[in-house]
Parts: sequence; C-alpha cells; structure tokens
Amino acid sequence: MGALIKYEFRKSWKMKGLVLCFTAFFELLFLFGAWKLSDDLLAASITGLVLTTICGLFLIGVYGIHVLSKDINTKQSYMLFMTPNNSYKILGAKVIENCGSVLISGIFFTILAILDIMLLTIRYEDFKGVMELLSVVVTGDVEALNYQTFGMACFDGVMSWVYLICLGFLAVVLCATVLKGNKFNGLLSFVAFLVISVVVNNIHDAIYGDLYMYSMSRLVSNIGFYALLTLVFYLITAWIMDNKLSV
Repeated sequence: MGALIKYEFRKSWKMKGLVLCFTAFFELLFLFGAWKLSDDLLAASITGLVLTTICGLFLIGVYGIHVLSKDINTKQSYMLFMTPNNSYKILGAKVIENCGSVLISGIFFTILAILDIMLLTIRYEDFKGVMELLSVVVTGDVEALNYQTFGMACFDGVMSWVYLICLGFLAVVLCATVLKGNKFNGLLSFVAFLVISVVVNNIHDAIYGDLYMYSMSRLVSNIGFYALLTLVFYLITAWIMDNKLSV
C-alpha cells in the first residue's frame, strides 16, 4: 500500500508544488501588508490566499479523478492493475493520497488563516473588531464565529469536498464498467454523479436542517456524515472495480 501511495503522489507533486508557490507568494504579500498596515496589500493578499485555497483544493481533487479515469481507460492501466494488488488496495491508495492531500491541504490552509487572523488582531489591536468582521463575511452574523467554529467550518467544507471526490471516483468507474460501450457513458456517469449528490444533499438537509448551520453540533455531525459517505462510496467503487472492471 505504501508503494502505491508513493506512486500516486509522484503523479501530482508538481501541481501541489505550484499551489504552494502561489500560497507562499500571497502569504509574503500578506505579511508585508500587515507590517506596513496597508489595506490595499492586505485586501489583495487575502483575496489571493482565498482564491489559492479554493482553486488549490479543487484542482487536487479533480486531478485525482482525472488520474483514475486515465488509469482505467488507457493502456496505462496495465502498469497498475497488473501488479499484485487488488482493487481495494489500488483505489484505497488513490483515496488516501488524493483525499489525504485535500485534508492535509485544508488543515494547512485553515491553520494558516487562523494564524493570519491572529496577526491582524495583534497589528490592529482590535481582536473583537477583526472577529466580528470575519464572522459577518463567513456567516452574516456578527456573533456567530470564533476560532473553534471557524476551524470546524473549514474542516466541514474540506470533508464535503472529500466525499465529492470519492463520488467522482464512483462516477468514473461506472463510466468504465457498467456503462462501458454506451455511446453516452460519459454523460450518463456525470448525470449519475449529479443525481447522487442531490439525493445526498436532500438527505443531509432532512437530517440536519433544523440545526443552526454554524453550531458546533451540526459541524461535527456534518464531518461524521461526510466521512461515512466517503467510506461507503469507496467500498462501492472498489467492489465495482473488483467485479466489473477488465483491463
């Protein structure tokens, strides 16, 4: 399993390095803006950091789905699936590497954001004002957010993306197995992805709809909900690969 994870990591390290370079650039810009107390530099750097976070997490996840599609739909599949590893290990390595990268990146960006917020409160000597501004931006409520809630909300968002990545893996495998040979297999697998995500969203709202969005109980429940879905979709996808996939 370790060798498979390293193999998967080598496929994407350049892209992750590029994300880190953008992060470092905007973070240095932020630090310079905080030192100079320049609102323009702070606004530009914060915007850059937010966009880098969103785009970085998105690209890491989508690239993982693309790699799986390439692995099972091209001659490259022979290099991977002819190794003495079953589908559970192969897919497990992809899930661990890709989703793990998203999780680690999400935690990294969350910690970085909290540290930057702390720095702003020190520089502007207005902890309450900074937290109220952040709370309004994130939740629309002046008193809804603190560091713990902010961190959990970020982790909740990352876990929801991790589950969607695993759902994307399932859609790719369905396209290459159950729908193989169908003229519209790509479209049908994408429709299946959308339908499942909508159904899951409705189930989620039915279960947690009465809880305040940024309450700690809902955030923790959300994380558990998405973690369970990630496991379920991994098992279903691996089973289909093991029983339906031919390379």
